[in-house]
Amino acid sequence: MGKANPEAYFTFRMAQTNQPAAAEVPGPLGRAAVAASRCISYDLSRVRGAVERCVDSLPELQHLFARSRSVLLKPNLLSSRRGPEHHVNTHPAVVQALAELLTTEFECDVAIGDSCGTLTAGSTAAAIRNSQMDRVAELTGTRIYNVDSQPRHVVPFGEGRVYTAIPLPSNLEQFDLIVSVAKLKTHNLTYVTGPVKNLLGLVPGAAKKQAHLLAPRVDEFATLLCDLYALVRPGAAFVDGIVGMEGNGPNNGKPRRLELIGASCDAVALDSFCAQVMGFDPMAIPLLAECHDRGLGMTDPGGMAVRGEPAAAFAPGDFGRPRTYALSALLRLVPKWLFRTGFGAFAARHASIDRGKCSRCGECARNCPSGAISFDESSQRYRVDARKCIACYCCDEVCPSDAILIRGAWLQRAWERLASPLT
Repeated sequence: MGKANPEAYFTFRMAQTNQPAAAEVPGPLGRAAVAASRCISYDLSRVRGAVERCVDSLPELQHLFARSRSVLLKPNLLSSRRGPEHHVNTHPAVVQALAELLTTEFECDVAIGDSCGTLTAGSTAAAIRNSQMDRVAELTGTRIYNVDSQPRHVVPFGEGRVYTAIPLPSNLEQFDLIVSVAKLKTHNLTYVTGPVKNLLGLVPGAAKKQAHLLAPRVDEFATLLCDLYALVRPGAAFVDGIVGMEGNGPNNGKPRRLELIGASCDAVALDSFCAQVMGFDPMAIPLLAECHDRGLGMTDPGGMAVRGEPAAAFAPGDFGRPRTYALSALLRLVPKWLFRTGFGAFAARHASIDRGKCSRCGECARNCPSGAISFDESSQRYRVDARKCIACYCCDEVCPSDAILIRGAWLQRAWERLASPLT
């Protein structure tokens, strides 16, 4: 992996093993192909049918699976505590259906792996148990790849704009193919989270804290995620949108039934399709706009060959957006130079803790990259030092009690009141 290049790590890897990169098997007329299949429940037979319909409609994906010997399925295991019924993590039925298809139909050696969003020791092992991925591995004869337990190294990436040295497992190159298996959710920092952002789980453990310190602002974090995607680009992506999450995701939003299983060899295109389902313009999502600008995938709905039902068929029309999105509408109108010369101070945010909801579990303090949260012995409560807080939403992501509030300055609060009906 020391041979990082501007193409993508797995493009390089596949060339070395005579495996085709996804970009080498284009869709019709050069358009990015996205498959979308309706699935009304997590009954395994129904999920298996939806996954198979997606694969059957994507010959380029079949070709990729047929030429891959070792495959890593990368689900989204954000929460170490919550089970499938909370719809925070990728549902085990979706991962099981994919694992069965790859092992039986394509004779692949399959691993299921992630690094949990909770950054404390043992959290990924707990996430694997509570999400039932260990059971999926046992039922399918596959293996667990706990990213936090792997040897690691730092990969220089000169083409990165923020993330120029990326910590990754040093044995990641054992896999011919990575498949991002994301959960369709909103996100208070990135507005949506899907197959592209899902790759942050390949960064081991507490190294994700450093990522947030490197890029505390929304646009900076989008650039960092784009750097990671440019280096470790998955050959295929699936999304679990049977029940997604709306509102203040990715951990404390509301489950929302969408009945969608999606797939593509272009993770950016699938992310953009999901953004449309949630009612967003893909180019209004900073991460997807950055991917578009760097030529890393398709964001234009007109450039997609949708096989199956269109995005509008799954869109509920009243999908709840994260509370932060109203402010983003204003910030997109502000030139970067103006933001940096003073406007940002008026739009600054910091975390606070709802004492009535707080269970004093300490997850927020253990996961805070900047050390802004600490336990106050005198009051026996957790407190936030607003001067240290970088508003990265790490605490919000892991709080099991929905006790985190991200408060803004007067301009932010005023704008959100005005703009929220319009977004």
